[in-house]
Amino acid sequence: MPGRWVYPLDPECPKVRDFRDALYNDPMTHAMGAPVDDIEEGFTGKHRVECRRCQEYGAANVYVKY
Repeated sequence: MPGRWVYPLDPECPKVRDFRDALYNDPMTHAMGAPVDDIEEGFTGKHRVECRRCQEYGAANVYVKY
């Protein structure tokens, strides 16, 4: 079974925290059945490119997801 490398974002990063709070605490997210995983994956890719803190956190906490 092939796996993929996962580089998580720093949960203490202010931009990540603000994004997740806005996404998960918005009642419309749940009401319309938004694809939360896809939305978060899109944010993750864009944010990691510009945030040195999350790059370092991801490199230090990398894991393989099967």
